Amino acid sequence: MDCPNCGTWNPDDKKVCWRCQTPLPTPKPEKPKRQMPTFMGLPIWLFFLILILFFSPLLLGRCAPFFMG
Repeated sequence: MDCPNCGTWNPDDKKVCWRCQTPLPTPKPEKPKRQMPTFMGLPIWLFFLILILFFSPLLLGRCAPFFMG
């Protein structure tokens, strides 16, 4: 981290600049990015949408269009 007063590099664990003794700003911890939950590599919402579209004809008592021949 560079000193805001003199520009000297300081290790991140130091609280004051080693050259000019100016207090160093504390680094803000980065927030971890929230990852979308997945199932079998698909987002959960897409997985459930595929399930609903695939099984809805069976649940409604109709033959699925791809079984008709």
